[in-house]
Amino acid sequence: MHAVVNKLSLCKPIDKSLLDKMTQDMGPLLGDSPEFISVQIVSVSDDEAIIVALYKTLEGLNELSKNVAGPWFAEHVRPYLSGPVQRSVGEVVAHIAN
Repeated sequence: MHAVVNKLSLCKPIDKSLLDKMTQDMGPLLGDSPEFISVQIVSVSDDEAIIVALYKTLEGLNELSKNVAGPWFAEHVRPYLSGPVQRSVGEVVAHIAN
């Protein structure tokens, strides 16, 4: 399993309309892929958010990031950003879930 963690510096808070659009648009697109596991959006403050997405393989992460999540993010989330995204990708070495 692999994860991508994006730390976002925001110029305005992420609002409900963006979260609803993300659920409506991205949910079906990512959910149809056998490589996708989950995505979490963490609101740290009005000017910071973190996105954590889990995928079965690094190849699946790269493919979905490039062809699905990346283009959607560029169109819909970029207007909320006040600076560059800090992006980290790595292998999940421990996972605890309920």
